[in-house]
Amino acid sequence: MQKQRLLNTLQFLAENCNDTPELGVTRFSWSDADKKARGYIISELSKIGITAWTDGIGNIHGRYKGKTNKPAVLIGSHLDTVKNGGRYDGTYGVVSALEVLRSFHDEGYTPLRDVEFIAFAEEEGSNFGNTCFGSKAITGQLSEQDLKTIRNSKTSAWNLLQNFGLKPQNLPQEQINPQDVLAFLEVHIEQNEILDKKNLPLGIVTAICGMRLHKIHIEGRSDHAASPMQGRIDPMAAFAEIAYSMEQLWKNGELPEDFSCTIGNIQCLPNVGIVIPREVDFTIDIRHVDVETLEKGWERIEAMIKTIQAKRDIKLSIERLSASGGVAMAGFVKDVFAQSAAEQNIPVHYLQSGPAHDAASMGHKVPVGLLFVPSIDGLSHCPTENTNPEHLALGAEILEKSVRTLAEKE
Repeated sequence: MQKQRLLNTLQFLAENCNDTPELGVTRFSWSDADKKARGYIISELSKIGITAWTDGIGNIHGRYKGKTNKPAVLIGSHLDTVKNGGRYDGTYGVVSALEVLRSFHDEGYTPLRDVEFIAFAEEEGSNFGNTCFGSKAITGQLSEQDLKTIRNSKTSAWNLLQNFGLKPQNLPQEQINPQDVLAFLEVHIEQNEILDKKNLPLGIVTAICGMRLHKIHIEGRSDHAASPMQGRIDPMAAFAEIAYSMEQLWKNGELPEDFSCTIGNIQCLPNVGIVIPREVDFTIDIRHVDVETLEKGWERIEAMIKTIQAKRDIKLSIERLSASGGVAMAGFVKDVFAQSAAEQNIPVHYLQSGPAHDAASMGHKVPVGLLFVPSIDGLSHCPTENTNPEHLALGAEILEKSVRTLAEKE
């Protein structure tokens, strides 16, 4: 593994495949910046003798051939970012996977098993609010009808894919076959401050929290801001009560202490300072490591919302935008990560992942493992996201050692 090559590749993608170079990294899937990043990745794979191919959702695949046809080891992460995000979230895992294959090629190493690189599309959900799009699509969690139904203000997912030159109609034939896969491995920045605070260079994930994202639409009656308070049907007031009440559910112990609920997006119409809004849309993100607890928590939140709806006599609809996570990591992959770290006298910490990752979607189909390196001050999804270069190199090195071990597994 070449540390400087790893860092240079990360820098190239951040500086040259980025729609907002003056403020963090913005690289939405199926955008111009994404097209540049794809071209670069495919070119780099070609340099080491790998002919890449792209599936119907836009995931890039490249297979490093082994000596046998035994089930392969899959490695990778996602190329896309949030708006004005950081240079490492997702991209670090893609570049680390690429560096593993570069290292194999450098030394002329041929493993027993094939090793397949995957750069996933649309993990962040920036286009349609549906996370882990690419990994869900090849694990049977997104249907053709889903792609035609899921929309943003401009188009459907199906049309966007076709307009980008992809063939979503091919996805049914491009599904991951569990019998052909030994395991999927991903390395990622932590996006939390646990490792950084403990001054630990590596974290082995035991489970990825379940995550559910919902869109709430409220309709009221628009009027002048000077109208009487009595008799108003104000959707923003309803929103405010819902937001406060959801927090109170947690504070009062009606949701578990380790349950997370977040309002991350809000829009109102007409969005004028002297007008009572006509409509309010917002999202609620909920997370917990246990799926049953997660769903019961949502039932409690939904009941609260409907109580407020009835009390205020407002029109309200709830739509589930996405669901992911709630997956335990494979024991044998965790053991290999730990063994690889121990061989270098590197201390590790076992922890859960709050954020969802492509490993969560893949974990519904095949054994998975997820390795974390520290995020400085826990920052992520922002321009100040950062990780010590030594930790970036170490994570890629432990990934490489682990892939070698699994790729030689009889």
